[in-house]
Amino acid sequence: MIGAVPKALDAALIDVGGTLWPNSWPFRSTDGAGRHQRVAAAMPMLETTAIDSLVADLIESSRIGDEARAISTETPATIAAAEVLIAASLARQGLTGDSQSVARIRRAMALPVDDRMKPLPGAVELLEEIHALGLRTVIASNTYWRDAESYWQDFHLLGMAGGVDAIVTSVDAGHLKPHPAVFEMAMRVAKSSPERCVVIGNREENDIEPALALGMRTILVYPDDPKPASSRADAVAPDLWECARVLKAMLHD
Repeated sequence: MIGAVPKALDAALIDVGGTLWPNSWPFRSTDGAGRHQRVAAAMPMLETTAIDSLVADLIESSRIGDEARAISTETPATIAAAEVLIAASLARQGLTGDSQSVARIRRAMALPVDDRMKPLPGAVELLEEIHALGLRTVIASNTYWRDAESYWQDFHLLGMAGGVDAIVTSVDAGHLKPHPAVFEMAMRVAKSSPERCVVIGNREENDIEPALALGMRTILVYPDDPKPASSRADAVAPDLWECARVLKAMLHD
């Protein structure tokens, strides 16, 4: 009996902003109150006045990052790490916080996607196809407030969690893409080697180039971006349905 031919790939490492979700992150007038309530719940030992001052300072200090994310859900590499910003804000309020407290505040500042963000067309189907192909799916995303725990809540709210095996963010890895740390951590949780991983993303500089440098396969998608003039990616797909077809073809290379 002839054995099955082993598949060429083990795992798909997938970006989020501009890939599975839209590039733009909509803001609402209730965001400030929402963050106040979440930080108060995360830090019940603080008085109301202390929460008021802390949240106001956090929002003001992160405004550049928030404004950047209003344009793109990709976190610019020039934005200071959220932990650094939170520690500085606590110090300005005359407060101290250990690493666990800082992490709780950061997660509280990560407002859930709720009804503000919907998956891009074909996103759910892409995740389903990846699983049908027998690949592991690892989210590999640049974020600001969000770590893997926060992202899991988002994916559950969007009904997409069943299509995801693991989540790695730049917060968890300690570096923003294009730094290789995000991809290396994603490969570790996928239990796979570079040559058996494919990176799917919408940014040449953040997704495609660092993945190629590590020896991974790549698919550039642009469901929420203009058509790229050129790309070094192994394949380019205009939408997520075409991305699924390209990925399937890769398994038979």
